[in-house]
Amino acid sequence: MPRMLLLLAVLAIGAAPSLPPLPELPESRDRADAGAAATAQSGSPALEGVFGIAAGECAGGAVTSGSYFRMVNPGGSPESGPYVSNGDSDCGDDTYTPLTPGSDGGLLTGTYQPHPQPAFGTNGGGLADRITRPEGFFGVDFSTATNPTDPQTGVDVPAPTVTFDCDASLTGDVRAFAAAWNRQHFNQGAPKPDGSTPSGTSGPTGTFHPATGAYTLTWSSRIQGGPFDNFTGVWHLEGTFRGTGPDACTTSTTAPTTSSTSDAPPSTAATPNEAATSRQADSMPDTGAPLLIAPLALALALLGAWRRGGAA
Repeated sequence: MPRMLLLLAVLAIGAAPSLPPLPELPESRDRADAGAAATAQSGSPALEGVFGIAAGECAGGAVTSGSYFRMVNPGGSPESGPYVSNGDSDCGDDTYTPLTPGSDGGLLTGTYQPHPQPAFGTNGGGLADRITRPEGFFGVDFSTATNPTDPQTGVDVPAPTVTFDCDASLTGDVRAFAAAWNRQHFNQGAPKPDGSTPSGTSGPTGTFHPATGAYTLTWSSRIQGGPFDNFTGVWHLEGTFRGTGPDACTTSTTAPTTSSTSDAPPSTAATPNEAATSRQADSMPDTGAPLLIAPLALALALLGAWRRGGAA
């Protein structure tokens, strides 16, 4: 009989419902949500398409709007010169050579616009006309192109890239950019084909307005070798970008913060962890503890009764 009573008690205890898992604390969920929000923030998307070139315009002096080229004398700086005068320029300030868009409308990113074959005309002028139209420079046309292999150094180079910081600024890599003049090639990229930035070489940097596509892009590149060794070319493009990339920008949100005044009384409120623990206890589901006590008490009562009966 005692064994049977004990077996009944064990079976009753085993049939009682088990404790459910503790609910997740709000603090843990907040940390997870913050991490997901940080991961969702976008970096600087690449703008792929055509940076349309607006033709340079000069009203009796310097270029006042649009795109242009300037050349800096050795020892000068891209910002302040001194600059080389180009007798073929249409500007009153002939240190500016206005640029006009070529057959592609401007500079393509993510792909190349290589020199044609042959690259030069009978008088030695460059024939490439996809980025910009050939322009006169000391009686010979120069042209611009981007090539998988830099024609001056023979180094393989990536296609031009321009990235947007999702604010208003552009940066990029135009090491594939080159000029052809008088049967000679001159790398005019930034950085240089090997990734270096010798004195005078910088950029490209610029501005971009996603709503309108309006942009500016400027870089400078020191010439290495040939008749213009140590001269520096300054390239300024502006116009309208058409392509993909701006929509990749995302805006991040910042969680609001609370402030307190210095003369406020000390707070007696529970800390977040204490409050969460209290809420967790308040919302704890019924564990079925009474179901554990009742059969055990019954078994003990029957066992006591049996013993008293036996003693009698």
